[in-house]
Amino acid sequence: MIRWLPFILVFSAVSCVIYAADMRLHPRFFRWMASIPHLDKVLHFALMGLLAWVANIALGHHRLRLGSLRVLTGSLVILLIVTAEEASQAWFPARSCDWRDLVADLLGIVCASLLSPRSDASLSSCAGSPKSC
Repeated sequence: MIRWLPFILVFSAVSCVIYAADMRLHPRFFRWMASIPHLDKVLHFALMGLLAWVANIALGHHRLRLGSLRVLTGSLVILLIVTAEEASQAWFPARSCDWRDLVADLLGIVCASLLSPRSDASLSSCAGSPKSC
């Protein structure tokens, strides 16, 4: 249960930020953020990467087999949620659906997957015995 706590905290924090942006709850704060070049993309990268990282920890670094690929389940779930959330911004007047945000999200998720504590161990064990994958 303790391994789920970081995920719950990060997911809650990210959800609050998304809700505040969707509902225009803090326009001065979001205008300030927009005034700093590339801060939006850096935060997309960092927050979605962190979310994927803690999701992978919570799920015990479980992997799904997709054809010949083994994908971290947490990263895949976060990718699907983030893609749906970015697309949903088209229906909120205060938001804009931006493919560059989605790219920053994807890069953060991929980096988090590569930095996942068990990534190297999982990949090296697959090299020796395909049945262990």
